[in-house]
Amino acid sequence: MSTNGNNKRDDQSVLEKGEEKRFRSNNYNNNRNNYNKNENNKNETNEKESIFNEPEIKSMFQSFSKKLDEDNDRRERIVKSSRDITIASKRVISLLQRAVWEDSQEILKQSKQNLQPIYNLFGNIIKELDQQEYWKFQKAFTNGVQEYIEAVSFQYYIEFGTLIPLDSILTPIKEALGLDSLGQFNISIDDYALGICDLSGELMRYSTGCVTVGKYEECFKICDFIRSMSSGFKKCHLNKDINSKMNTMEESLKKIEKLCFSIRIRKSEFPDQQIKVNDMIE
Repeated sequence: MSTNGNNKRDDQSVLEKGEEKRFRSNNYNNNRNNYNKNENNKNETNEKESIFNEPEIKSMFQSFSKKLDEDNDRRERIVKSSRDITIASKRVISLLQRAVWEDSQEILKQSKQNLQPIYNLFGNIIKELDQQEYWKFQKAFTNGVQEYIEAVSFQYYIEFGTLIPLDSILTPIKEALGLDSLGQFNISIDDYALGICDLSGELMRYSTGCVTVGKYEECFKICDFIRSMSSGFKKCHLNKDINSKMNTMEESLKKIEKLCFSIRIRKSEFPDQQIKVNDMIE
């Protein structure tokens, strides 16, 4: 019995020594693998550093950095010009709203004079886009272009009673700057459509002013004009931005239609009485 007990203890001792040996072997292998990985990582890092330290590669990335800095500076200058165009265009729109109460021909004349600083700002953008990619910087000046289109289309409607064509927007810029071509600059169809959509809001305010001075027929003309614009847009494939502004146009159209409906009702009841705007917005 004692011999069997001693044999069992000896076998257990052998097993424990074997496990310990395998454990030490695994630790050694793991440490060796980690060491090899670290060495490989160091070698890869050294290779990359050596590659980027080569004069040609270093010069290439320096040129990339310089180009990005130049593009960012150019974009900032274009954004500044676009912001100034937006401000100046809003002033022209405010001036044109006075055409209801004042001499419309004099207001139109003054508004055309006020467009000259805007043309000069467009000249700055045209210079910045010289030998550049149009779509790379288009987003930087799209807001200014849309506001300008809203202003000149409002001016065109007051003068001619129709929708301004795209050529009539671009031609005055070329003439004012004395250019045969606008170079890389252009007005995209989307910007044109977005600017025209904004026109509906100004015409809605203009029609309200027409009621205050008794120009009722002008309200009906504006209503028909915006309704035809809305119908035309609905036949086109519209992007997300235009769809959003179309909702605003529909709201403006509803307000003008309500205005025209009120004019018809009140003039039929009191043909000789002046209509008050407050009575129509009940």
